[in-house]
Amino acid sequence: MGFIKRIETIYLPVANPKASAEWYEKHLKVKAVGTLDPDANQAQLSLASSQSLFLIKSKERVNANFMEINGEEQCLLTLEVTDFHRLYEELQSSGASITVIEDNHECGENFYLYDLDGNKLDIWSGWPVDLESK
Repeated sequence: MGFIKRIETIYLPVANPKASAEWYEKHLKVKAVGTLDPDANQAQLSLASSQSLFLIKSKERVNANFMEINGEEQCLLTLEVTDFHRLYEELQSSGASITVIEDNHECGENFYLYDLDGNKLDIWSGWPVDLESK
């Protein structure tokens, strides 16, 4: 067995940690840890998995996306969510920047969500129920 037990914390670059934390609270219903200070260099969000997402103020406006060898934009992380279709509808009606839902059959459904800084987040439905029972 390897040494790595789990991913504890994920860091994303943002221009304004307070504004970004409020965006994540509004759209993904995660909670900030502590008070959101307008002058802070970071904000911590608590995920249901007891992991943390830190929004870190970057010196220059950047995001965590990168281009793969074939020229496709890739994201840093995939978030498995509850009530996938309801979340999609809520994001759509709130004007959030999202892509269409992709049906990846045995891998479930997903879409991409872009935060205030353009960080691309893969929003995933989880494994289809019929595959989990096998």
